[in-house]
Amino acid sequence: MNRLYPLTVFTAVFSFVYFACFVFGFTPVRYYPLLKQISTRDLPLSAGPAMGWYTWIVMGFCAGVAAAVICLLVPRRFGEKVWPALSWLLPVGIIAWMLSVERHWFFS
Repeated sequence: MNRLYPLTVFTAVFSFVYFACFVFGFTPVRYYPLLKQISTRDLPLSAGPAMGWYTWIVMGFCAGVAAAVICLLVPRRFGEKVWPALSWLLPVGIIAWMLSVERHWFFS
C-alpha cells in the first residue's frame, strides 16, 4: 500500500456516495437560492427550485474522509496484499453506472 492509497479510496467512495445520492434523489437538506434559505423539508413551489448539490457534496466528502481514515488504520501488511488494480474497479463501475443512468443525454 503506497502513501496515496487513502486518497484513491477517498476519491472512489466520494464519487460513489455523490452519484448514489444524485440518482436516488437523497437530499435531506435543500437550499432555496431565491429565498436564501436552507430547509430540511420541501417548501411550496413559490419558493423556487431547491438545490440538493450542496448536500451531495457534503455527504460524499464525509463518507470519503471516513473511508480514507479507515484505510489509514489498516495495517500496512494487510494493505499490501490488496491487488493495486482493485482501486480502479469502483471508479470504472461508477462511470458505467453514470453512463447508463444519463444515457438519455447521449442517445436520444
